Amino acid sequence: MKDFKELLETASDYNEFVGSGSEEDRNALRHFEVLANKALPDDVISKLSQLPGSYSILVAAEMWCPDCHKNLPVIHAVAASAPAIRLGIVTRNKAEAVFKAHFGVEKVKIPFAVILDENATPLGQFIERPENATGKNGEVIESYKNGELLAETAREVTSIFPGK
Repeated sequence: MKDFKELLETASDYNEFVGSGSEEDRNALRHFEVLANKALPDDVISKLSQLPGSYSILVAAEMWCPDCHKNLPVIHAVAASAPAIRLGIVTRNKAEAVFKAHFGVEKVKIPFAVILDENATPLGQFIERPENATGKNGEVIESYKNGELLAETAREVTSIFPGK
């Protein structure tokens, strides 16, 4: 799809994006980077190693965002573990019109990761945090805040790709 292709063409890679943040934000993200590299479960690694075709993950994110600090390193680890996946990151402002129009959302929550096939057709999306990071009353649970649900992020993102 043209709009997604255009966003991918202007997207930053992971290191460029991280480098654009303040030292405080880079440090917060680096903390979760260490955890993310250990968070990819065997089932995720196995599925990614067998992916047919090529894909992109286009992420709307901001360096000041705590959910981005936690989940971007995991999304990067997913992409880095499969040569068939390209990761591109854009600011929320840059992605907003396309994401709102395509997904019918009023607000683009971040990180908002869209998995695209080789034709830049969306296959699915991961928005903000894993589903089990929110408690019964809508509160963000402590284990998520501590980075203990990074494997869930990896599983949710990976579940969008085809295959078992």
